[in-house]
Amino acid sequence: MEEIRFHGRAGQGILTASRLFAQAAIIDGKYAQAFPDFGPERLGAPVSAFVRIDGEPIEIRSQVYTPNAVAVFEESLLETVPITRGLVSKGFLVVNAGEKGSAEVKKVGDQAKVTSYAINASKIAVEMIGTPTVSTIMLGALAGASGYVTVDSLESVVKERFHGAMGDTNAKMIRSGFKEVHKI
Repeated sequence: MEEIRFHGRAGQGILTASRLFAQAAIIDGKYAQAFPDFGPERLGAPVSAFVRIDGEPIEIRSQVYTPNAVAVFEESLLETVPITRGLVSKGFLVVNAGEKGSAEVKKVGDQAKVTSYAINASKIAVEMIGTPTVSTIMLGALAGASGYVTVDSLESVVKERFHGAMGDTNAKMIRSGFKEVHKI
């Protein structure tokens, strides 16, 4: 079973992103769960969500305590949230980080003895849509780094969730994240 923890801030679409990732796994013929871990958070507060993916039905209903992967939607969370807590030793970290932040991502990953991936999702989002809305770019990056779901299944669920031009734009953002994520 693959377990993923998503970190972001309230209002960034963390719960929606986790659900889309799980739906993509289902389209790929797997079993999946997606669920949040937050209470009555205020906009901008740190939040997390989880996804489980397996080839067999999933009967576990607890939080994810030892994820195989962690996706971090905002670089500043590296300083405020224990993002590598419980991350398995052969796991990996995918972080939205600018040029300067990639060194910090590598340091955090090395300390946790995991593989680190970075993508400047904020820059890509601003170039594509004019705002730093990174959720679909990060989904593409996570798919590219992990191989847990296909980029085609992610595009499919995004186009189902967001219709017309918005769906097409988000599908392009997924492809961009898939292509631009890199190991550091």
